[in-house]
Amino acid sequence: MAIRLWVVTLAVAALVIVDREVPVSAERVIFSRMPVCEHMAESPDCPPTLNPVCGTNGVTYDSECQLCLARLKTKQDIQITKDSKC
Repeated sequence: MAIRLWVVTLAVAALVIVDREVPVSAERVIFSRMPVCEHMAESPDCPPTLNPVCGTNGVTYDSECQLCLARLKTKQDIQITKDSKC
């Protein structure tokens, strides 16, 4: 029982340490997710849909696809902070 509790404690501690990639503000916690960009290798064209996403760089993109294009163009690790305008 003590070993199981120790393993759970270590797992939680590891998650807390690893999850420090995104800036944390005292006012609110910012979570991000990776965009799905695998399709960009086949066709770098984005459909003309408007589904704005906010990037970790503070820029609003018209769609997740547009954010993927920016990632490819700038070679930056831009993630999605929310599925709406910044």
